[in-house]
Amino acid sequence: MAKELGFKQGAYKEAVDYFKQKINLPTKRWNDLEGAMHTRAFVVAGAMREDILLDFRKAVESAISNGESLQDFRDRFYNIASKWRESDPSFDEKMQKPKYGAWRSKVIYQTNMLTAAAAAQERQARAMPDVFTHAKYVCMMLPTSREQHQKWNGIVLPVKDPWWEKHSPPNGFGCLCEKEFISKYEIDNGLEKETKDRKNIKPKSTESIGENWDYSIGDADMGKVGLFHKPKSWQIAHQKGLWESSKEPYPQNAPVFEAPNRTPQTESITDFSETFMKKLHESFDKDPSARFDEDDSGVTILKQISGNTYPIRIEPKFLGNHFYSHAKGKEDYKKRVARTTLINFFIETLKNPGHIRTEFSKDNTKMASIDMTFFSEFKEKNRTIPIKFAFKSLGGNLLSWTAYDANIPVKAKGVVMK
Repeated sequence: MAKELGFKQGAYKEAVDYFKQKINLPTKRWNDLEGAMHTRAFVVAGAMREDILLDFRKAVESAISNGESLQDFRDRFYNIASKWRESDPSFDEKMQKPKYGAWRSKVIYQTNMLTAAAAAQERQARAMPDVFTHAKYVCMMLPTSREQHQKWNGIVLPVKDPWWEKHSPPNGFGCLCEKEFISKYEIDNGLEKETKDRKNIKPKSTESIGENWDYSIGDADMGKVGLFHKPKSWQIAHQKGLWESSKEPYPQNAPVFEAPNRTPQTESITDFSETFMKKLHESFDKDPSARFDEDDSGVTILKQISGNTYPIRIEPKFLGNHFYSHAKGKEDYKKRVARTTLINFFIETLKNPGHIRTEFSKDNTKMASIDMTFFSEFKEKNRTIPIKFAFKSLGGNLLSWTAYDANIPVKAKGVVMK
């Protein structure tokens, strides 16, 4: 299952799917994001403008989808770079240096193509765990290959061996090493042999692994490894100032919408679920972006944000359980149940949010995911102060919603997407 050096990743549907699930994030430096975070985000260091980042995303997606060459990508890179140079003097200065453009375009192209191909192979192998039980480290043994990577060449270990957690290739910028999956048949019939001498197998060592490359793309893609500094539930990763600097108040120039009617307060999880599903059908039955479950237990809405598609999974019983079963005391229960009247506010915010923020987070199962918060400000006829409504989607699943007076100075963390 070794991938080709010719970058013929167009044949990998999994590579395209892997890349499409990423969100666009503006970053100042190449190390603003740590390791596994890159499996959830598309970044081009220094590309802070949304339109420029989107142009790069389209160019990379085309290369992955169609198996395009470096030269094909490079042609697009220079077109995008001309727009970037006009708005960023520091980038213009870099582009004036000999061979900078050729080097930078190669780094962007190679990094995204190789990681997408690696993720695709991981997805294929993990879909057949009883077939592909082992993996082999394959170094291309080129003059530019790192010395330690050459020593790892030919190592065969079970796919669950902890060594792969940090050593699954690629292992740095420009690293062309591969992780070739080995079948149980090959092991059982002696076509491949598991490595017994572990002198070069040190699971915790990061020697000769590039900064922020010491993670398994397969584990990160499956949400099994940390995008975080500490294994603490609900912790937000503050990466070298990227997230801290974006902790800002709700924008003052955000639109204020006329509030929809509140729905009657429901009295049980079942009552809430039925009311919520009825409203969802009324709003999205004819919407091609909505996919209702056959048993009508939920719906997935494909939301377009900044030129990309993100799924929002809605399960009314899950949310109803949050309102009715997790209250701490009578006052908390009263506040939670009052939120069941905000179904129409959720639907309007989902359709046309006033503001969206994105951050890396994880739930109490320690699964890595993208945390998106949608905000809208509404003016109700019987209230002098507008209210802000917000709902949170964790890993694409609607988690909760709330509302508060617009004059309360709430600061939101995360990268602004709208």
